[in-house]
Amino acid sequence: MARCPECSDRLTLPAGLERWDRIYCGSCNAELQVLSLRPLELEAVFDFEEGDEVAEALEDLEASDELEDLEWDDDDESDDDDDDDDDDDAW
Repeated sequence: MARCPECSDRLTLPAGLERWDRIYCGSCNAELQVLSLRPLELEAVFDFEEGDEVAEALEDLEASDELEDLEWDDDDESDDDDDDDDDDDAW
């Protein structure tokens, strides 16, 4: 039995289903793509529509050299991660 990864409703799978096929959930209308047949793995497909501002901005950014010019700060001093379990053993 297959379930929709978006709404968890049962799916009726067509005969002859192959990897990369796309099916639709009748309950939530999600478009799903078959990533694997055994075990069955489905993933929701999110296609950008023509005129989508986010898609256009991403395309513009990829086309420019701005991605290469970005500097990433790996030393984030604001890391307040208090996962020191060793201190708990002292009590």
